[in-house]
Amino acid sequence: MRITVHLAPFGAGVEKEHTVELFCGIGSQILQWVGYTACARLAYARGEVMNRYVPQSVMTPEGEVLDIHIVLNEMFKSGDKLFVEYSDGPIAYKARWEGRPRTPPFQWGAAGEVLPPHDQWLRDFDGSAWGLDKLVEPALLQQNPNLLERDLQETRDVLLQWAGALQAIFTIYQLQGEADVTVEHITRMNIQQFRHFISNAKVAGGGFSAEKADESFAAMAPLCRGSSAKMDSNTSATITLVGFLAALAHLAHARAAAATGVGGVPNTAAYTQLATKLESLIHTCLEPNIMPEIARRMSKKRTALTPGAVALLQKGRRLTEHSLNTCQLKRVKAAAVRVDLRYVCNHLIKWRLLNKEFNLPDLAYMSVFAKQTSDQPSQFVLQPHPIDLDYDDFERLLFAMTCNLHQQRKRKEPLEEYLGEIMDFVYKKAGVLQEAGG
Repeated sequence: MRITVHLAPFGAGVEKEHTVELFCGIGSQILQWVGYTACARLAYARGEVMNRYVPQSVMTPEGEVLDIHIVLNEMFKSGDKLFVEYSDGPIAYKARWEGRPRTPPFQWGAAGEVLPPHDQWLRDFDGSAWGLDKLVEPALLQQNPNLLERDLQETRDVLLQWAGALQAIFTIYQLQGEADVTVEHITRMNIQQFRHFISNAKVAGGGFSAEKADESFAAMAPLCRGSSAKMDSNTSATITLVGFLAALAHLAHARAAAATGVGGVPNTAAYTQLATKLESLIHTCLEPNIMPEIARRMSKKRTALTPGAVALLQKGRRLTEHSLNTCQLKRVKAAAVRVDLRYVCNHLIKWRLLNKEFNLPDLAYMSVFAKQTSDQPSQFVLQPHPIDLDYDDFERLLFAMTCNLHQQRKRKEPLEEYLGEIMDFVYKKAGVLQEAGG
């Protein structure tokens, strides 16, 4: 792999003061290496000491500052051009790229740094910002003006109680749909996927129409636009996980209100708290109509995870870890390896598994299995990194893929034997296991 690098002083942008050619082998280096190596080559060409110039940014030809932890061959190919800005130092890479983390405020306790709970974002969920305050019934507020905050808190408590299951449902349904659903759709749900969820949950009925359910999605989609720095036509009409949770509350309110007079039963919605309506939606629609299928799929894979399969996975653990390492878009020193599912998907496509042997809806269930240790959605735990895979998650994903392929290909040999075959296949495709005599 060969990269052309143009260098210029810090602040000059995409100027070309000096150009070097870097030969990068297979391109497994990170962009930080590109900057330091290009600056060292510049110093050599000018007869200066090697550390004379210090890199400050690595940019695309369009002037976009890149994350220096990106692995070269994950984003670029041989012959591509990059720009490096340099200075006299002494601090390197002072230019900020999009998403570059800032130093967080630290809190220390007796055992060291105190980190906030991983579900803090949900505990801090501002119902009013998502329009939930308007769903609290006026008749209840007339009886008790202080009810608003209590009802919003109790609604938040219901979301916290079911957060793991709702997160799993969102993960599964955000990847349902036709062939136009791609890896880039992960983390956002469109209206067709929301309608699929509404249909499977059997939310419509009793005076509440499926078209009415669309209004809950439409109300949340504009509020989700601010959760992405760059929006396009594919993401402007989508909702995130937090938008999905808020949409469920709106859905519960609208569904309860639509039941007026149905079957001659008086409607008590005007005197029912929002938290109670949300609980009713979960218990009458999601629990009986959505969660059993998730539990069935989880239980089937869990049953197949025999002691022999566990022993085989442990035996290949080191190669499994190396395989996940090859999927990294970014490689950060001293950071725990955690790879975005979207980058893993790119490699599954290269290995001719994803979109060949199974599709994204299949992978959605596999990813839930990889992250959860229980079969029952009611016992699922809210994941702090729902689409990021660590070594344990990737190992379980590998097993889930094997189960799917064993059934899809109608293989006759025992699953444990087939697991060894798939593990070897993945290791070879990842380049961490060589053919004998190769």
